[in-house]
Formats: sequence, structure tokens, C-alpha cells
Amino acid sequence: MSKDELDQAPGAGLGSTDLGSAGVRSADPDQDFDHTWSLLRDTAEVHAARGALAPVVADIIATLTADPLGDDDTTTRLSEALDSPRVRSAREARARIQADLQNEVRTR
Repeated sequence: MSKDELDQAPGAGLGSTDLGSAGVRSADPDQDFDHTWSLLRDTAEVHAARGALAPVVADIIATLTADPLGDDDTTTRLSEALDSPRVRSAREARARIQADLQNEVRTR
């Protein structure tokens, strides 16, 4: 959804669509919006990957709880879960979020 669409959405007059950090507005409000939108996408990517990975990891933990040495399949399942494209994408998204947070800390 673009900034214009958000401005026209129901309830748009209830608050500002300026999503700049700490009330600081850049010279280009669209740049602030795009930056915030990309952070929201990255956050959603991380949470979606966690949700998808949680049952797999819970199953592996249950297997290891029953037999601490695991079985032949345990290592394979763990490797496949951690090396999936979705997990790699979430790691990249998390790295972008972390870099942005570190940049925010440095600029303050």
C-alpha cells in the first residue's frame, strides 16, 4: 500500500503517516515511508520463518528428549531446517534490521 493509499484509508485523519524515527523527518517523507515499509517487511519475514520453523524444531527437540543421541534422521532434519531458503532469507532480513538499529544508535 502506497503512502497516498494510506492517507486515503479510513481513519487516516486520526494520526500522522510520517513514520520517521524519533519524530525526525527527513527532507523526503516518501523515503521515510519506504524505509519503514522495508523494516516492516523484514520483521514480517523473520516472524514468518520463526513460525514455519517452530514445529520442525519442536519435533526435533521431542526426538532428542526421548533419545538424547537422536537417530540417523535428526541431523538431516536439523540441517534441512536451518539451511532452507526461507531461513536464509530471514537471516538476511534480521541482519538488515540489526544494521538499521545499529545505525539508529550511532546517529543518536
